[in-house]
Amino acid sequence: MSAKKLEQVYKCVDAKAQLAVYDGVPVDRDTFWRWSEEASRNATSGHEIMRINWLNKTMAFTHREQQLLSIHGLFPYAIYSLEQQVKVCQQGFARFTTPFQKYLFLSDMEARNRRLFYNVLISDPDTYMSIYKANECPNMIKNFGMLYTNNRGMYVTIKDRGHIYDVLRNWPLRHCVRYLMVTNGHCVMNMGDFGSSGAPVVFYKLYENVVYGGMNPDCCLPIMMDVGTDNDSLVKDPLYLGVRQPRTTGAAFDDFFEEFTVAVLRVFGPRAVIQTKDFSPKETLSMLEKYQRRRCYMDISLQLFGTCGLAGLLAALTITEIKFRANQFLFYGMEKFNIGLARMCVAYLKRQGLDDAAASQCIWFCDSHGLIVKERREPKVPDELLEFAHDFEAIGTLLEAIEKLKPTVLVGCSAEPQVFTKEVLRAMEQSCQTPIIFAMSRPLPLAECSADDAFVYTKGRCIFISGCDLPPLKYANKWYQPGYCTDIYIHTGLTLGIMLTGLTTVPEEIFLIVAERLSKLVWPTDLAKRNVYPPQSKFKCVNLQIAEAVFTYAYRHSLATLWPEPSDPMAYIKSKLFNPQYSATIPELYCTGDQHVGTTESKQYYQERI
Repeated sequence: MSAKKLEQVYKCVDAKAQLAVYDGVPVDRDTFWRWSEEASRNATSGHEIMRINWLNKTMAFTHREQQLLSIHGLFPYAIYSLEQQVKVCQQGFARFTTPFQKYLFLSDMEARNRRLFYNVLISDPDTYMSIYKANECPNMIKNFGMLYTNNRGMYVTIKDRGHIYDVLRNWPLRHCVRYLMVTNGHCVMNMGDFGSSGAPVVFYKLYENVVYGGMNPDCCLPIMMDVGTDNDSLVKDPLYLGVRQPRTTGAAFDDFFEEFTVAVLRVFGPRAVIQTKDFSPKETLSMLEKYQRRRCYMDISLQLFGTCGLAGLLAALTITEIKFRANQFLFYGMEKFNIGLARMCVAYLKRQGLDDAAASQCIWFCDSHGLIVKERREPKVPDELLEFAHDFEAIGTLLEAIEKLKPTVLVGCSAEPQVFTKEVLRAMEQSCQTPIIFAMSRPLPLAECSADDAFVYTKGRCIFISGCDLPPLKYANKWYQPGYCTDIYIHTGLTLGIMLTGLTTVPEEIFLIVAERLSKLVWPTDLAKRNVYPPQSKFKCVNLQIAEAVFTYAYRHSLATLWPEPSDPMAYIKSKLFNPQYSATIPELYCTGDQHVGTTESKQYYQERI
């Protein structure tokens, strides 16, 4: 696209005019009907197959395949099945002792044989996925420059401005990409600006979707949008892999992202899903306002985590037996989870019949400077929280706010460790019979309070939900399981439902539908332990249920573009899941000549040898 045309796109601010521009954009290919990238039987040689990680089988090539592909002699004589390869890799992995060694071992496996890599992860997710969990191993992000060994996605930099379309066309599997996960590393979890080093977050999110949800990895394109960094220590680090300049923000970033969305439309079609993660709150809210109603766009950190938080609340209310509209919600901090959950709560309250004013009266925000009210002057209320500011008296501390407002739900996502002190927790215990407490900052050392403190200072009456996976705890001779609020429960299911039905936008109501379905999948045995989420061993089953719920919603509201409607949505969804087995490398051979069998012996020889 020429610079002149791009300039015209940027100047279009009217919604109808912008849609007209999008309608006129030439589309290279609509990837809606393409699901996997298979080897061309007449264009891919054996040597090329060995170099392509999604086609290579390593020690699983049979002798016949090796001979026909002209790679015989390049492997030892032994032939391993996929199951044997997995066992060998498990034994090799067990010999390593440090997380870095294990990470490099898995990275090398992924670079050589991607299908074997995913089979190893699927064989024992608790063991292998823990290497990639950023909230457990933040050093993997902090040392990304040293640990980078092979490519997992794409890097679109601010230096590519005006040429993003050409960059995206370089992705080798572009013909089957259905959704893109994009990060700019501005707010990685709650640790701050990591620039290009924040790329592993979206790369590892892809692994979660494949392992826990059954997503086909060919359908996903992880992208690091490198627009610089304001982290001086990274700029001075000789191992930093990103652009060494101040972060691009404001109108320049908006124009850059606009060019990116137009390029996605051209390369992957109008139904490609764009998912952003770890953008700043201001950027996220701006992008949502601009693209939510005209593109298939959603934010993982704000909308998906907010949806999981709402599901946890709905399940918790089955324990407290309090109606949703009767609760008072107090949020501490301005991280995106808080904003996302607050917006979900407002939308759910309005869905129950409350108007905007009544719904907003249930939502309160607080930060280190006190309650968020319109009259606050120093410091001023952040722009991201203006929609939640109330006409109310100024309150200086969180403890005073709890004593004044008597909230039933306390949500913390502030990156301020142990800000929920024993006085705060005791105030929550006195505020209601069964307080619901979220401590969502990650990694765990940044959490607002520990699960043990929450149960001790609320006398065992609280429902505790964390952003990290915590072990069971014992209080008053009874075992409890803290809830684990993670988008793994819904990410794959929601994405599958949107992709398979061919939605062109993502309505806000769809997140409420997903939250309700997730809340109804919690087992009674888990609720008895105060765990408000389904078992983690059922991630895949839960995602299938979520995908089916999205399917039902899309067709019931005439939003789906896939026709005819599948008669059995669940069977259709399962048919599109990732098959981890090796595919046939060479076509089946058969005889086209006349077959004359003269004797019993020759017939037996023919059957066995030919």
